[in-house]
Amino acid sequence: MVIKRGHTKVKIYRTPTKGFDAYTVVHYVGDKRQRRMFADLALAVTDAETVANKLSAGELDVLTLTSTDRLAYVRAVEALKPTGVPLEMAALQFAEAVKVLDGGSLLEAARFFAKQNPHKLPRKLVPEVVQELLKAKQADGMSAVYLKDLRGRLGRFGQVFKMPMAMVTMGEIDDFLRSLELSGRSRNNYRRAIATLFYFAETRGYVVKGAAQVDMVAVAKEDDSAIEIFTPEELARVLEQAEPALIPFLTIGAFAGLRHAEIARLDWSEVRLEDGFIEVKAAKAKTASRRLVPITENLAKWLAPHRQLRGKVCPYASMSKQLLWLAEAVQEKWQQEATPGSFVWKHNALRHSFISYRVAAVQNVAQVALEAGNSPRMVFSNYRELVRPADAAKWFSLVPVVPDNVTAMPQLAAA
Repeated sequence: MVIKRGHTKVKIYRTPTKGFDAYTVVHYVGDKRQRRMFADLALAVTDAETVANKLSAGELDVLTLTSTDRLAYVRAVEALKPTGVPLEMAALQFAEAVKVLDGGSLLEAARFFAKQNPHKLPRKLVPEVVQELLKAKQADGMSAVYLKDLRGRLGRFGQVFKMPMAMVTMGEIDDFLRSLELSGRSRNNYRRAIATLFYFAETRGYVVKGAAQVDMVAVAKEDDSAIEIFTPEELARVLEQAEPALIPFLTIGAFAGLRHAEIARLDWSEVRLEDGFIEVKAAKAKTASRRLVPITENLAKWLAPHRQLRGKVCPYASMSKQLLWLAEAVQEKWQQEATPGSFVWKHNALRHSFISYRVAAVQNVAQVALEAGNSPRMVFSNYRELVRPADAAKWFSLVPVVPDNVTAMPQLAAA
């Protein structure tokens, strides 16, 4: 075999030795004949090409290597062929890598990097992964409330990012959250849902491990607005003006502290007057945890006339409208009195009032947190000193007064 580079020729001879294949590379430096023997044809060809290139370029000094050095050089060049990286560049990169690893194994470091950063990821679109996550959470027994919240938030995210999960950047997530123009709390709820999606995608191998760094996305500042509650007098006026069908919703919120959404999902079969508690099932609770809420004495009196074996406790599809109309009725009635007063409906005030008055009444934050389905830390920091025990006594003394000849409940009295 003859390797040519310009006028330079390097020959390779097959020279079997003692029954084994061998190949001899022959070339001339001046008048001096040079011979090197290899047991592998590929190494012989690489050596012949290297020699031909150097001789053609006039670089004769490299040919003064010892036979051992020469063999090492040829093997190194052969090993680097598939990469296309020159030997000198490979040596520089290796030296730098060893310095960075401080004596660690470069090969082990490369294997770890390849495992953490696979080049070929499944091409899973964001909407597809959202559906997979929802199915997985449903299979895990998550509540219908949690699934609905997750479906709403991630559905909106999937509509914007109809691309492979691996292509979504943290910067794009940050821009998406800022574009929502929601309150700080709502924006942070979206952020948590998106984090759940990315951690799920990471476990499925849809994104590079460690890429789910949604915690690096800015957290929105949540309003530290003061907790608003009703006074016992305000609640008495509300209950006086309320239609009978509204009484269970209002009193369960005021005297048991269930969230509006929890009351809307509550069935009469879960209101156990004989046992003295309301069962909030995990599927209907915001926290996806079942809890038993005590029925206070005054709440039992409010609920008894309305009790049914089964069916929705709250018959209205939209409580927002009902509460707005009720607030207007209370305001109008109060304005007509000798000493006019003003009334507006306060956000989530039934639940806030219950927690505040209940803490003042029982002086046990952990107990109230368990009843309300909240964290003790939250109850302690937000509700501990809002009202006095005397006000709590008035609150839980509100009961309906039903004269013997009247079935309605138009007025209130202290028990």
